[in-house]
Amino acid sequence: MQTSPHSPWNVCHLQLAELGLLPEGEADPLLVAEKLSQLAIAANDADKLAAAQSPWHAVGNPAAALEHLGDLLRTRPDMRVTGRIVSILEPSLRRDAIVGVIVDPATALAAAAAASSSGSSPSPPAAAAAAALASGVYHGCLFLVPLDPRLPQGVLTPAVVAELPEALRDEAFAVDVTSRTFVACRITDWPASSPLPLVEVRQSLGPSGDIDAGTAALLTAEGVKDQDFPLEVYACLPKVPWSMPPAEVATRADFTSWRIFSIDPITARDLDDALSIQPLPGGRWRMGVHIADVAAFVKPNTPLDDEAQIRGTSVYLVQKVIPMLPRLLCEQLCSLQPGDLRFAFSIVWEMGHDGHIYKEWAGRSIINSCAKLAYPMVQQIIEGCFDPNRWQTQLYNGATWEQVIFDSLALHGIASHLRAARFANGSLRLNNTKLHFALDTGGNPVSASPYVQSEANHLVEEFMLLANMRVAAKIAWAFPKHALLRRHPPPSDRKLAEFKAAAEALGVSVDVSTAAALQRSLTALSKACRDQATQEVMTLLATKPMLLAQYFCTNEAPDPATWRHYALATDLYTHFTSPIRRYPDVIVHRLLQAALDLSKQLQEPDNADLVTAPMAEHAELPASAPPADTATAATTAAANASDAVPDASSSSAGSLAAEAAASQRLDAKARSGPSSSTADSDTLWEQAEADDAVAAPREAASEALLKQHQLPDVITMAKIAKHSNETKLSARMVSDGSLRLYLCIMLKQAPKVSWAVVTSVGGDKFFTVYLPEFGCE
Repeated sequence: MQTSPHSPWNVCHLQLAELGLLPEGEADPLLVAEKLSQLAIAANDADKLAAAQSPWHAVGNPAAALEHLGDLLRTRPDMRVTGRIVSILEPSLRRDAIVGVIVDPATALAAAAAASSSGSSPSPPAAAAAAALASGVYHGCLFLVPLDPRLPQGVLTPAVVAELPEALRDEAFAVDVTSRTFVACRITDWPASSPLPLVEVRQSLGPSGDIDAGTAALLTAEGVKDQDFPLEVYACLPKVPWSMPPAEVATRADFTSWRIFSIDPITARDLDDALSIQPLPGGRWRMGVHIADVAAFVKPNTPLDDEAQIRGTSVYLVQKVIPMLPRLLCEQLCSLQPGDLRFAFSIVWEMGHDGHIYKEWAGRSIINSCAKLAYPMVQQIIEGCFDPNRWQTQLYNGATWEQVIFDSLALHGIASHLRAARFANGSLRLNNTKLHFALDTGGNPVSASPYVQSEANHLVEEFMLLANMRVAAKIAWAFPKHALLRRHPPPSDRKLAEFKAAAEALGVSVDVSTAAALQRSLTALSKACRDQATQEVMTLLATKPMLLAQYFCTNEAPDPATWRHYALATDLYTHFTSPIRRYPDVIVHRLLQAALDLSKQLQEPDNADLVTAPMAEHAELPASAPPADTATAATTAAANASDAVPDASSSSAGSLAAEAAASQRLDAKARSGPSSSTADSDTLWEQAEADDAVAAPREAASEALLKQHQLPDVITMAKIAKHSNETKLSARMVSDGSLRLYLCIMLKQAPKVSWAVVTSVGGDKFFTVYLPEFGCE
């Protein structure tokens, strides 16, 4: 709806108020429309009646329209903004890949009518299609019914039907609807006079109920490439056997003597990350996060880089992985396999036992992992029941199990403090159940069980989150208009209110005012309620109002306040730790190296002494923090409030993180106006003035380094962010669809009666249930 302050709608609105038919200032659009309709009927004025009943109103200018929409939404938060299509700026790629089944027109329209809510009239397109069917317009046609109910049905004209295989034509009129063939279609035309688009069949994907056909349908519908890599991509790969070029080795830090190991799922082959920890004199620790240096192999503006950007991400299905990179890279040369020299991008911190960072170093390195550990192994180490004889895991480089166990426990101790501080600082975690399937030799599912997140998972997660946050601060400081970051917008107030109402209907009180308040409510529920199903339902309902996190180029969002990540409760975040399977991480690696080069040109101290400092001969394990959901955690975090951003004087990289955070606080201060003078605010303003003095030369150096590292311009960076959001969502849809496919196949083979919790009721036509055993609605 668009309108100006002087539109007829507003004039009539004022007249109604003057006549006393509306309360002063009444802005309810439904009430206004009803009153206008009554006046028109009384005056026997058909034109005014049509105008009153129309949802569309005159528009003055965009600013006025937005202002009026804001007023309406504040008045009626229960309503949604609607609009009508006036033109297509860019055809969707989904027009070329609509997956569904072919049926006769009568069956298709009957299915559409049955899908509508009880008591409601059919949608205008459905009503128009039904009228066209009755008039004989669709004689000789067949209909495509998409698997995605959000997409429109399509019409196969008699000419297209004539070209179909006879089996597909016969199947369209078959009484048995449980056995259909999935087909991929494309929209050829959508005449303005037609309620439905015209389609043609591109490909037959196989029978419903078949794993391969179902998987093909998922991939085709989401546009995920499952083909082999082009020859020009393979031409970019290094020759095998491969060895490290001496010139490249000379530029990297040598960490091959460090005891480094990875912790991953048991079946993982693309090992992106590894960890190390060493005791330092004085009770501190040298903590290292080592990430596969994919950018060393994927050079900018090459066919390999182009293909990785197009794919955007690896796609994980139940039975296989569709990689973003050729397997020579993702499973061998880039993967941090134990016993092999590998290029890495490392971040090393001098840390206290509580996770406080005193120094930071970042740079390209060479590592040699001593072990590939699995989450269950490390969990057993944490629980004190680990027996290496039960695991067929080989250690390399002279490492012993005693050393690996000590390192794992030290990592766990520090990670527990990081996690406690993060949740005390307002972080939100919604753990929805995810299934794990056991397959027989034929690849068919035989059983399913929930995948349980353990303390070992949390251990790795905390150090990856910390690395991502630190890198985000670094690149945002170096390239404030050019950084590729990741933000998470807060959920809509309307949907949060709906969640709060739904929770109260279930007898549960929740506070949705902030992410931290919601986390506290869910934590309190988990303690007070012994019913696991209720806890899972509440987590599911809490997830629904949440918006998707998004990649973005900082040039798109000049206000740093919009960069914030809601769920992580942090001002700066990016993706750095998974470059084997995510293309944005590759871009961030290039940005980080350019930022490090900028620091070097500005003669910032690099803390090189941190990576050469001798280890302590003896050390005691850091004590674990209380669980992140206890009151003690909040006290711990408050006592270490500087953990997230250390003092500016603590280190070079640390000061960069502080400057990035300080710049956002200064922006907020400037927007809100001057406040009472404090030592902290005076220091920040002095820092801002100092930044201004070096801003010009730093900006010039930044631009030169962006070109040197062949990083894309801001327009291209924004397009990469947009495409990465799309490919990540498609990959998620395919992964979730794969889980549902295998669950359906398993239950079809072995039906099961399961308890369910009713989560919503849709009139007298349908209701929604949650199945705790399978973690799905």
